[in-house]
Amino acid sequence: MKELKDHVVVMAYGPSEGSVTASPVSQQTPSLFAYSITPSTSRFSSRRASVHVIGLVLRFLTLVLCFVSALSLAVNVHRPSRRYLTQNSSSFASYPELLYCFVVAVIGFVYTCLQTFKGVCDITHRGILISEPLSDYISFIFDQAICYLLVSSSSVAIAWIQHINEDAINTLRNNSIISVSMSFSAFFVLTLSSLLSGYKLCKRFMW
Repeated sequence: MKELKDHVVVMAYGPSEGSVTASPVSQQTPSLFAYSITPSTSRFSSRRASVHVIGLVLRFLTLVLCFVSALSLAVNVHRPSRRYLTQNSSSFASYPELLYCFVVAVIGFVYTCLQTFKGVCDITHRGILISEPLSDYISFIFDQAICYLLVSSSSVAIAWIQHINEDAINTLRNNSIISVSMSFSAFFVLTLSSLLSGYKLCKRFMW
């Protein structure tokens, strides 16, 4: 057997003397770049899917927290006595601080509902509702705005809770504490969503 560069020459000797046949056998050299793209592509797609799933979980948590915050103010089981009926109202709508907190919680709930629905659509059907570049801009801007509204309304409600002492609205005060706690929790979770939106936006500029 004689090997010449990329071909192998096989020397076959037949039954008769002096008859020699040479048959070249081609030997293919494997390419160095044959499988270099597939692992990185799959790794990138899996990382992208994990980012979408994390964002969807954060949106869902914010949705639940905003819903509980608004519900704790809307549901009022307290029935004031006749003695306090003319002095104080047990409805949160009578107090601008609590009304502001309720409206912000509803806005946050509606916003996160839309974002959660869009996140599910992005995982199942990518880019079916809105393009990804525009979605990153909208998510980053509105996340910042809703975060500011949540922390602002919670701060105002805390000031009202500290200055209210009437026994007639004790239940409303307790519900307000629950609402503020949920609102602050929604603020922290939405802050993580905002950081994730900023990460996706920066990645779009850098890569």
